[in-house]
Amino acid sequence: MRPQILLLALFLAVLPLSAIAAIGPDIAGGIWEPIKDLKNEHIIAIAEFAVTDFNRKSHAGVVLKDIRGGDSAAGDSDYRYLLHLTVEQPPSCYKALEYNWLHHWEVLSFDSETC
Repeated sequence: MRPQILLLALFLAVLPLSAIAAIGPDIAGGIWEPIKDLKNEHIIAIAEFAVTDFNRKSHAGVVLKDIRGGDSAAGDSDYRYLLHLTVEQPPSCYKALEYNWLHHWEVLSFDSETC
């Protein structure tokens, strides 16, 4: 592979991550609004992505049962979602903070909370 192509591929792979790191401290800012339709396919896909990412990182086997609520904040080209999830195994509740920038999803936190 030519060095120029390798450098270009590396640059394109790192660019979204560097943008997330640069925006990171302000990720909780903005105007948060309640998500009106929790049965929306896009919201369900984001919740399933958060659970899958949690299972991959922690080698757990939690299964999404329900989305109890959530808020979203929109930026110029990004969205932030705070979802309150209920899982089946083990029965408990989690709060997931996700970041979506140009169709790149990143789970920023996935913490347990009281139901």
